[in-house]
Amino acid sequence: MISVALVDDHFIVRSGFAQLLSLEEDLQVVGEFGSAKEAYSTLITQDIDVVVIDISMPDENGLSLLERIRKVKPNIKVIFLSIYDSATYVNQALKIGALGYLSKRCGPDELVTAIRAVANHRRYLCADALANLSNAGQESRILAKLTKRERQIFDELILGKNVKEIAFSLNLSNKTVHVHRANILSKLNLSNNVELIRFALSNQLLSHDDI
Repeated sequence: MISVALVDDHFIVRSGFAQLLSLEEDLQVVGEFGSAKEAYSTLITQDIDVVVIDISMPDENGLSLLERIRKVKPNIKVIFLSIYDSATYVNQALKIGALGYLSKRCGPDELVTAIRAVANHRRYLCADALANLSNAGQESRILAKLTKRERQIFDELILGKNVKEIAFSLNLSNKTVHVHRANILSKLNLSNNVELIRFALSNQLLSHDDI
């Protein structure tokens, strides 16, 4: 029997997961927690096979919670569940010791699959998380020509911000931003901001929801 704890501040979500898992003969929910504070003392004192943690919680995010728990129980097996599945979040989760990562867009059956995999010391990443990690590798290759400052300005430009807005947010002069923008366009063989945004979209560096 695989013991499971659920940490999610949304009661309906948490209870829904508990009900789903109760239908599986090999899974048993042994704890439900609505906050990081509630969960911490139990998770460091009880032996639970798999802990499913929501990243976004009002008192403390799940990433921080796992970092604290692992100082006491370094071998704890955790799956993160989140609306955020960007490469940044996934990489950070894996770096601090998570074995699984699921987007809240995943189907309920995938949670069961992930729990079984992680309980057996196997890593499980949902398709969206894997795709974003893959795109991040592609992104690094494409933008390797840019300096750190140029990359910062690139990220602002593809969101449609103008030179004045970028200069203000990065504490730079307008002239400096103009120079960096010209260098970015030259290095990427582009002519203007419209082409820059199309470039970002076509290389999956930006989604239509971001613009």
